[in-house]
Amino acid sequence: MIWKSILGILVVAIAIVVLAIAIPLASPPNDAVRTDIVIANVNIVDVEEGRIIEGQDVFVRDGTIAQIAPAGTVEASGYTAINGRGRYLMPGLWDMHSHSIQLSPQFHHPLFIANGVTSVRDMSGCMGEPDSFWACTQDRLRWNDRLVNGTGISPRYPLQSSYQMDGGDEVPSGFPDFFRANDVAGITEIVAYYRSDGADFLKTYSDLSVDAYQQLSRAADANGLYIAGHRPIRVSLDQAIDAGQRSIEHPRLFLFECFRGAADFRALPDPLAVYDPDLKRRLIDEHDPAACDALMNRMAESEVYWTPTMQVLSVPARAGDGSLEDDERLRYIPYVLEAGMWQGDVSRALRDGEASDRLTVDQELHALAQENLVAAYEAGVNLLIGTDSGDSYIYPGFAVHDELAAFVEAGIPAEAALRMATIEAARFADANLVNGSIDVGKAADLILLNANPYADIENSRSIEAVVLDGRYLDRDALDELLQFAERQTGSIRFNLQMVWAAIASPLMRVQLAD
Repeated sequence: MIWKSILGILVVAIAIVVLAIAIPLASPPNDAVRTDIVIANVNIVDVEEGRIIEGQDVFVRDGTIAQIAPAGTVEASGYTAINGRGRYLMPGLWDMHSHSIQLSPQFHHPLFIANGVTSVRDMSGCMGEPDSFWACTQDRLRWNDRLVNGTGISPRYPLQSSYQMDGGDEVPSGFPDFFRANDVAGITEIVAYYRSDGADFLKTYSDLSVDAYQQLSRAADANGLYIAGHRPIRVSLDQAIDAGQRSIEHPRLFLFECFRGAADFRALPDPLAVYDPDLKRRLIDEHDPAACDALMNRMAESEVYWTPTMQVLSVPARAGDGSLEDDERLRYIPYVLEAGMWQGDVSRALRDGEASDRLTVDQELHALAQENLVAAYEAGVNLLIGTDSGDSYIYPGFAVHDELAAFVEAGIPAEAALRMATIEAARFADANLVNGSIDVGKAADLILLNANPYADIENSRSIEAVVLDGRYLDRDALDELLQFAERQTGSIRFNLQMVWAAIASPLMRVQLAD
C-alpha cells in the first residue's frame, strides 16, 4: 500500500504544480490616476542645453505638460500642488536596449517605473506566432494601450522589433523557412511579414552573412523599415555604415574593428568560436588607434548610432570579486534565472580566466572599451544609453542608472550622458516632438529628484517621485512597485511559470540548446 500513498502524493504534487502554472499572477499596483498637478518652484533639468533652470512651476494637465512659468507667476487653482522646492525635475529616462517577456508586467515594468525609466526600446520579438516566453509586437502594443487608458502600468514601447536574424540557426523546426533569411525570396517574405506585423525595424544578429545582411538592408529600406542590432561578425563597420544600419549594439564594436587582425578574424569560418582569452589579449595588444580614429570619424559623419551597453563587459570584469553575488538587487530577480543562467556566466568567466592564466584580461578589455567610448564621443559618434537589461547581473530599471554612471566614469560629462538617455533616445525613435525633454506639449513622463544629477550622476537615483503619463507616483508608490516585484520574483508560482514558459517556447528551446 506504500506505493499507493506515494502515487497519491505524486498526484497531489502534480496538481499543485499545474495549478501554480495555470492561475494568472497578480498585476502590479496601479492606484495612481491622471490628475492635474503643478510641480511648484522646481529646478528643471534642461537636457537639450545641459543647464538647470531654477525656480519654475511645471503644470501637468491630461497627461501633458501644459505650461511652464517662473514660480508663483501663474494662478494654480484647479491643480494639485507638489512641492518642488530644492528638488530637480528631469524627463523620464529611456533604456534603448531591453528585452521584454510575457512576465515583464510582474517584474520588469515595476522595476523600470520605480527607477524613472518611462520608455524603452525592446530588442526582441516573435516569429510568426505568439510565444509563451517572449513578448511579441502585439503584447507591447497592448501594454502601450493599457498605459494610456490607465488600466496598466509600464514604460512606453515606441518602437517594435523583429525577432533576431542570425543566419537561420535561430529558427525552430517547423517554422516557415523564410524566417531563415537565407535567400532573396525568403528575405522578401520576412520583410513583408514583419512589416505587416507592425515592426519598425529588423534586428540583425551575429551570424548573419554579409550577403543576407545587405539584402535585408535593401529590402527593409524599400518597405519603410530599417535594420538595427548587432553588427554581424563577418560584416565590417564600413559595410554596416554603407548599409545604413540605424544602430549598432554592444561594447565590442571597436574592440573587434580596431585591432590589426580584424579582416582575418572576419574571414574565419566561425569567428566567434575563437573568442577566448587569447583573442581578448590580441584585441588589447593589437589595438590600432589610427584605424579607430578613422572609423569613428566616418561613423560620426553618418546617421548610425552606437548603443555600447557597457555593463555587458563590466560583468565579466567583476567576476570573482564577490560584488555580483552580493548585490542586494538580486532580490528582484527570479531565482531560477539567477541560479540557472547568471551564476553559470560568472563561473564560465572565472574558469576561462583560470584556464588561460589571464585573470585580468577582462578588466583590461573593459578599460579599453571605456577608452573607445570616450574617443567615440569626442569624435561625435551618435550614442544611446542602453543596458541589455535581463542579461546576467544587469538589473531592469536600475541598470540605466548604472549605465549612466559607467559613461561618466569613463569620462563623458553627466550632461551629455543624460541627454543620450532622454532627448537623443526620443530623437532616434522619432518621438522628440512629444517626449524626451521638459517642454510644453510633451508627455508628462517626469522624474522628481532630491539632488542635481549634473553635479553628481549618482543623483539620478535620488528619486522622490515619478510622473508617468500624467499619473503621479510618490516615493511610497514607487516602493510599493519594488516590493511587488520582489514578492513576485521570490514566489514559487512565479518561478514555476517562468520555467514552464521557457520550456513551452520553441524560440527559447533553440536558444537554450545553443
